[in-house]
Amino acid sequence: MQSTEQPRTLCRRLAIGLLKVVAALISLAAVCLLVDAALPRLICRPGSWSGPVSDYFDGERFHNGRPAAKLHASWKKWLADRPTRGEYPRTDRNEHTPQLAPRVEGAEWEATLVNHSTFLLRTAGQNILTDPVWSDYTSPVQFAGPKRCRPVGIEWDALPRIDVCFLSHDHYDHFDADTLRRLTKRDNPLYIVPLGLKSLLRYHCGPVRCIELDWWQSHTYNGITYTLTPAHHWSNRYKGSAAARRSLWGGLYLTSPGGPSLYFVGDSAASPFFADIRRRLGPPDLALIPIGAYRPDWIKNNHMGPYEAVDCFRTLSPRLALACHFGTWQLANEGYQETLDDLASALRLSHIPPHLFLPALNGQTFRGKANGQ
Repeated sequence: MQSTEQPRTLCRRLAIGLLKVVAALISLAAVCLLVDAALPRLICRPGSWSGPVSDYFDGERFHNGRPAAKLHASWKKWLADRPTRGEYPRTDRNEHTPQLAPRVEGAEWEATLVNHSTFLLRTAGQNILTDPVWSDYTSPVQFAGPKRCRPVGIEWDALPRIDVCFLSHDHYDHFDADTLRRLTKRDNPLYIVPLGLKSLLRYHCGPVRCIELDWWQSHTYNGITYTLTPAHHWSNRYKGSAAARRSLWGGLYLTSPGGPSLYFVGDSAASPFFADIRRRLGPPDLALIPIGAYRPDWIKNNHMGPYEAVDCFRTLSPRLALACHFGTWQLANEGYQETLDDLASALRLSHIPPHLFLPALNGQTFRGKANGQ
């Protein structure tokens, strides 16, 4: 009798243990599903827009409007390429220190790279900031994700008062909620954003002064006209497609009477849009062109590498171009020096003098004047 009870007791214990494991797995799955449902409504919330259907808005989501060459996205290729990921050296000091003039007005412009796509632009007596990120991680949380490799080019306390802030789209390396809250509290600038991004900005920052623009729409403020330009990209702040393309994306073209024309591309793949921009707005005095996040090749469905950026330069014909969107966070597989070498190679192949298309480094200040001045 005793020998029969022992196996039964053992089986009962095993069954109870198995049930506990199953219950734990079900509980874990339920928590994951709840988190998955909550994130796109909370810290990973997208923007929103309600408006008439257009060539690039279907009533619910935005699109690029024009078909582009599609490079095949292979996760096998991505994984196979990981061991050859280039080096991004980390440093605690930048090579350059900002050299800000007391005031910039008239035909003059000044541009200082803070990091990545964050520029301090100064013209017509105004201070304009693009896609500000002072955080260490380009992520919804400040303990995981791509980590900063280089310090900001302008310390927060040294940043002059900002009159206008432009946000090109909602990706974390361009729309950093922590920085935007600090900027709103400190300066309360006028935000200029693409359609649908105002709701996201107000969600994170509360009441803000904000102008939403559609592609090719303009807004004039304190003597400067800001035009939202098309770009071939996308928007999303969470995985999958549920929160994707709920807000528009774009670049910014600035003009002022007697002043320079400045063009900030934002994020974009190679696109016929650049020819449209030059035809409608003219060749800019200064173009800020992204060159990073381009390997493996299929990432260029939504980004430009150095060779595509040089093609963009040739189309726009700016007096000067500064390369950005590289150097601070490693967002793809190419290395830091690889990016610089590829830019130099692309310029040589196109017979473009390198002093016309310079890689901007954190803290580096550039100056120029309007064409004809």
